[in-house]
Amino acid sequence: MFFFYVFLRPATARNLPVSTEKFEIKKGESFGGIVDALESAKLLRAPKVFKLYLILSGSATRLKPGEYKLDAHLSSFRIAQILRTGPDNKVFITIPEGSSVFEIDKLLSEKKVFEKGDLVRLARNSKNQIEGRLFPDSYEFYIDSGAEEVVKKMTGNFNTKAAPLLGSKGNFNKNLILASLLEKEVPNFEERRIVAGILVKRVALGMPLQVDSTLCYIKKLHGSGKCYPLTRNDFKKDSPYNTYLYPSWPSGAISNPGIPAIRAALSPETTGYLYYLSDPATGKTIFSDTLDSHNANRVKYLISS
Repeated sequence: MFFFYVFLRPATARNLPVSTEKFEIKKGESFGGIVDALESAKLLRAPKVFKLYLILSGSATRLKPGEYKLDAHLSSFRIAQILRTGPDNKVFITIPEGSSVFEIDKLLSEKKVFEKGDLVRLARNSKNQIEGRLFPDSYEFYIDSGAEEVVKKMTGNFNTKAAPLLGSKGNFNKNLILASLLEKEVPNFEERRIVAGILVKRVALGMPLQVDSTLCYIKKLHGSGKCYPLTRNDFKKDSPYNTYLYPSWPSGAISNPGIPAIRAALSPETTGYLYYLSDPATGKTIFSDTLDSHNANRVKYLISS
């Protein structure tokens, strides 16, 4: 044992400065390749002795893939222990309210919970609609959890926290779709209630909802990451999500709403308004009761700004 102690001491003395190295073991990588990589990173004092130690201790086949942070102040005994235990591969992340499947895919793939595009593909191929049911909250995932595990955890949370509210008044799917629109259109709770009343009234009157964020969603569905500026072709795009073309609710949710947006959707405020727009300078919602006043507001807040 003294033999190993001598050769498996830290590669660098404690009183000498070193930097922490990011070290990765890939799936299927041989233990010999791992030792060679450790040697290249100057993390070992005696690589051949370290190989022998791994074999005799039974560790050679127990090194776990993943990303590690190692430095040359660690003894080879400690490095072997860390690689046997595995990386601290938990990911803690908060999903913002109103995030779409596309945005959640980007957030979690950057954290290496799954490969980029996996969640979007799963949502497209699923028999059940996933968009709207990935409840925005704080989560703990593991690296390489996979999109299926993410959907299972987030929809389970949705079923616990959001579904009972959505099913408490009227049509569940309509409530979910409306809440998803409010998340993308209006940040203020009371203004959301007024907009909810406008959208409900428009559907009842057979008027198109004319919600710009649904056009943005169509662009995402077709692979465009940039929403604005909207073009004439965007307004003409034949899609069940086009609320300028079809006078009804879009075919599904366009985001994953939080509880405040759901509560606003469930308590629409009845007013005389039929139109609204957002002032880009202040974020405040400007309401109108006639098309003429709405067009005047467009000139005032949008075109002349």
